[in-house]
Amino acid sequence: MQHPMCCIVTSMSVGIVIRRVKPIENDSVHALVQAIADETFAYLFAPSQVPLGEANWLSAWLALSGEEILGVTMTQGEWVSDLWVRRDSRRAGIGGELLAHAEREIRSRGHDALRLRVVKSNTRAVEFYQNHGWRVQREFPHEKFGHTMFEMTKSSETLPVS
Repeated sequence: MQHPMCCIVTSMSVGIVIRRVKPIENDSVHALVQAIADETFAYLFAPSQVPLGEANWLSAWLALSGEEILGVTMTQGEWVSDLWVRRDSRRAGIGGELLAHAEREIRSRGHDALRLRVVKSNTRAVEFYQNHGWRVQREFPHEKFGHTMFEMTKSSETLPVS
């Protein structure tokens, strides 16, 4: 059995790999996610930084081109807890590959239903998830900040066999 911090590499496309975060990269990953979150959700939190609930990214997966981090995803239980892709790397299939990787990880834990939460007004993200087979399960106010959220679900039965 491989250690969970082992750098498992999966080819996505030429020059892009997906692998676990290395401990030395944790702060860089956190800074990148903070920058993407601030850029994406400034309208909800300005003039403050977007509060991130996560500071430990060691269980996350990175999409890299060389040493350059293009995106990150992380799962917890049956949840895709994070999926972030740099603006200049969007619409290149990176988000889809990271999402598929997260879905496989959740399925490998034996969960029949996969879940995620997304800000309702982030219509590009909602459409992205819907295009990948996710459906809105419910709408609710964020428990701490009040903005409207969607909980989306996907059946693990719809995932391709790896």
